[in-house]
Amino acid sequence: MQSPKAAFAAFSISGIRLLYSFFPLAIVALLSTKKENTA
Repeated sequence: MQSPKAAFAAFSISGIRLLYSFFPLAIVALLSTKKENTA
């Protein structure tokens, strides 16, 4: 049986990975929308 602490650690690590992979996409989307608004 897995301990709750280990399960939480694995969950937070996967969450941080997801955040880091999504962050650049969000920045690119923000920049593209800003360019469209100014153009």
